[in-house]
Amino acid sequence: MLTRLGGGGVTLAIPRELRVRADPDALDRALTNLVDNARRYGDAPIEVSARGDEEWVELHVTDHGGGFAHEYLPRAFERFSRPAGARGGGAGLGLALVEALAHAHGGTAGAENAPGGADVWLRLPRA
Repeated sequence: MLTRLGGGGVTLAIPRELRVRADPDALDRALTNLVDNARRYGDAPIEVSARGDEEWVELHVTDHGGGFAHEYLPRAFERFSRPAGARGGGAGLGLALVEALAHAHGGTAGAENAPGGADVWLRLPRA
């Protein structure tokens, strides 16, 4: 898992003991999508991190760009939505697919502006 995430200012901070119940290929695609978005719309450093409790694991991708436009944030996971003036290509499906993966595995997805950039995450059942 996480085979395509290394390099390019991306650091991984995932404790080995945290495991989720999810299809590994789908999870890899979702996290790769989040990292690609952070590279496209944010700035390095980008960090993939995880934290968990007895039932859940949250996988976070944070960047140090300008974060989400406040008017866009409530619509970030809607299909075909893109922020006004977005640079780079894309059809506005990436975050919708990430959210669909989370829901298919009994979890959720979310996004917020954090100090210094954006924080987007998947919350999945712990294995």
